[in-house]
Amino acid sequence: MIDLKLLRTLQALQQSGTLVAAADQLCLTQSALSHQLKEAESYLGAALYLRKSQPVSFSPQGQLLLDLAAQVLPLVAQAETQLKGKSLHRIRLAVECHACFHWLMPAVKAFGLLQPECPVEFSAEIEHNALDALLSDELDLVLTTDKRELAGCYFEALFEMELCLGVSADHPLASQPFITAQQLKQNTLLGYPLPLDRQDLYRYVLAPAGLEAKFRTVTQSSQILQLIAAGQGVALLPRWLMEPYRAQGLLAVVPIGEQALFRTMYAACRQGQHDANPLRQLLEQISLHQPS
Repeated sequence: MIDLKLLRTLQALQQSGTLVAAADQLCLTQSALSHQLKEAESYLGAALYLRKSQPVSFSPQGQLLLDLAAQVLPLVAQAETQLKGKSLHRIRLAVECHACFHWLMPAVKAFGLLQPECPVEFSAEIEHNALDALLSDELDLVLTTDKRELAGCYFEALFEMELCLGVSADHPLASQPFITAQQLKQNTLLGYPLPLDRQDLYRYVLAPAGLEAKFRTVTQSSQILQLIAAGQGVALLPRWLMEPYRAQGLLAVVPIGEQALFRTMYAACRQGQHDANPLRQLLEQISLHQPS
């Protein structure tokens, strides 16, 4: 039969692109996920996706169910929110990619005065795939610059932030008025463990110039900052994230291009929860206390 589990499985497969990644997202083994899909195909009498396609491709029957999932799952999430009551008793929050919380503290403190019975719990372990954790109900709120088309996920723009190149204080690029893509070719580029098309430095600087580069993967923002300061590479990061290091003379912060590079910080939550209190109050405080 067609049930919510099948719809969520197909949606996870579409979002992740592979059976292995979908199984991880759903906290299942690959064999269990394969068995679940085979049972559904046997019941429906049709293949739902094309084996050995990379990324995964769906049959017409599979696409029909994906269209159904896009309509039904947000409504189910909204109904669950209403049935549970609009008020949350805690807010589980993560900052995707640029996991530095110092600029959030004034907003969280102000929110705590308004909602002392609703603590904000930071999930530092979930950074680079926080939106997946949001949809699987491990988080309630994600702050991210990576707005993606994810069924069941609501995005709200909060503020603009400048992305700059961080280099060591004695780096040849430290004295430049701004950075061009060509100037990056001979440098070690530091980036999070993300696909290339989600690396800001590639998407917004190198790719538009038709350039390729190798990235050194680094898990934590704090590690990236330390490597920059030690002259072990350069990275594209928010200005506010690098400012404490710049103020200590440990690194230099250089704008990207003559016009500078700005991106939007979004709040992401599950569909149907964006107007729920006290989540709405926290979003208002974050907007009021945005980093400068």
